[in-house]
Formats: sequence, C-alpha cells, structure tokens
Amino acid sequence: MKRFFYPLLILILGCASLFAQQTFTDKANTTHTDIPDSINRIADAWPAHNAIVTMLGAGDKIVATIVTEQMCPWLYKINPHMRQAAVVFSNNTVAMSSIEELLKAKPDVVFTFVGNKNIGVFRNLGVPIIELSLVDFPSLKECVLMTGKILGKAARTKAEAYALYLDQVTQKIDERLKDVPAQQRPKVLHMSNISTSFVVDGSGSMMDSWIRLAGGINVASELQGPSKTVSAEQIIAWNPDIVIIGSTSSEIQASDFLNNPMFKNISATQAKRVYINPKGMFFWDRYSAEAILQVQWAAQIFYPEKFKEFDIEQETIAFYTRFFDYPLSKEEAKMILKGIPPKE
Repeated sequence: MKRFFYPLLILILGCASLFAQQTFTDKANTTHTDIPDSINRIADAWPAHNAIVTMLGAGDKIVATIVTEQMCPWLYKINPHMRQAAVVFSNNTVAMSSIEELLKAKPDVVFTFVGNKNIGVFRNLGVPIIELSLVDFPSLKECVLMTGKILGKAARTKAEAYALYLDQVTQKIDERLKDVPAQQRPKVLHMSNISTSFVVDGSGSMMDSWIRLAGGINVASELQGPSKTVSAEQIIAWNPDIVIIGSTSSEIQASDFLNNPMFKNISATQAKRVYINPKGMFFWDRYSAEAILQVQWAAQIFYPEKFKEFDIEQETIAFYTRFFDYPLSKEEAKMILKGIPPKE
C-alpha cells in the first residue's frame, strides 16, 4: 500500500503545483486570484515596463510588446529576445488583427498601466490583466516589487535588491543636499520636445520628482502633469538656470536650443547649461527603472562641486552589469549618457 500511496501523493502535489495560482491586488485595486505561480509567457503593453521585466530576469519571457526596436534600440540590444516578441499593442485603439496576434502569443499575464484606454479590450482576452502605476520614486519601488512578486522567486530577489539600491541612492542624495537653501537651488526646466513645439513637464510627474530629488526647482511646477505645451514667452519668463531636453530623437542637439535666438538671454543659454538627457533601455527621464540613474546624473549636473568625486559613467556600467546582467563597455556607457543608440 505504501509503495502505491507515496508516488500517488507526489503525482497529486505535482499536478497541484502546475495549476497553483497566486492572489494579487494591482494598482487599479483589482484583486486577481488567477495569476499562475509559474509565468512563462508575458505580454507587456506598457513601454517602460518591458525594461523592468528584463531587469528582473524575465526578458526572455516577453512574447508580446508595445516597444519597437526603433523606440528602444538598447532594450533590443541588451535583450535580443525582444525580436521574437510580437509588437501588438498601440497607444491608439488596438486593431482586431493585433488582438488576434496577441491571442496567438498565448500570454500567461498582460502588464499595462493604470488608465490604459484599451483596458476593456484586454479584459476580454481571458488572461490576468495587471495594471501598475509609476509617477515618482516611491511608486517606482512599489512597481518593481509588485512585478517581482508576480514573476516568481528569482525576480522577487532581484526586485528587492533594486529596491535597496534605490533607497540607498535616494538617501545619499538627500543627505548631501539637505543643507542647500531654496534660494541657492537651480531653477530647472525639463522639455520633452523642442522641434515642433515647446513641451515641458510639470508637477505630479516623474520628471518633477527627479528634479526635486536632485536638488533642483522645477520652474514648470505650476503646471500639473507631464507633456504640457507652452510658449517661448513662458520659457523666457521662467528664465531657467538649467534646461534638460529629453532624448526623444537622436537628432536633437543642445545647440538646437542654445542657438535659438528667442532664448539667447535666459540664464541656461548664457551659462551654456543645456543638456540632452541620457537614454538607455528606456528614456531615463521618464517612467523607467533607470530613473535611479537619472537622478544621479542630474544631481552631479546641478551640483558639480558636491558630486565631483562621483563618476556617472562608472555607475552606469555597474548598474547595467548588476541589474541587467549586461557587461556594458565604457564606449556604450558614453553613448547611453549622450542619448545615442547602439551601433548595429
């Protein structure tokens, strides 16, 4: 009897583990009881989140994505499995053909952001739809930890290591800048676009969060949220000490702003303190795991004397090696810091 019972028990337990599920409440306050304990196929409709999944060691499990290689070439270089994923999502209404491709990908779970206008369509797929959020550093930490919890033990361990690193970095910057009075903090303007219009980022955004954490004053904080179109006259009135331009295009140069006659008299132009933002796996300045590198990059720009011993190039290499398991070279680090895509 014992000979028969124990193998049967092992078989039953093994089958139970195959169908084991975890309970999880996402940022839309939806409680899921249908998330598999073992996730092998991931669909990700949130551009920034694809890099988080990759960082947590599950990049080879992404079978459907919103990110094209043109959008994030470093993501595809560092995680070449992305080339096997179907690009099926869109910021616009999802086409029926894309839904069919998504169904063919057979994901175990779909990640997206709170407020995605296609959420109703996704819910008809018959798989767990996890809505997450990321607007500042506390929510970045929470987003990574939540993702790690869903993806399993190895991912959870990596997420906890990242959370510790984030805490250590933010505390170190806070400590170094705590005695800088408000009147001595630089006035900073972050711009998402300067080519077709002037688009800036206000309060309640990740951009505002890292500006403040790095010891700057966001001159556009009177505006609420990201991506607000303003006039040249408004930028002149703000008179920022530092201008940072998002690397949405590798063709944008700091000189495009510096040589604009409309801005010749503002402080940032006079002091030549206009910078193109780094771009790696995702845009450092936006909703990215690399935002923790962004704030360090910004702090040493805002306060070169306080961070003169800090080497952002070495920190970038160490970060990519540790968290993306990629031995970034010095040349590649320099390219990322300049917002330049990788060589083919």
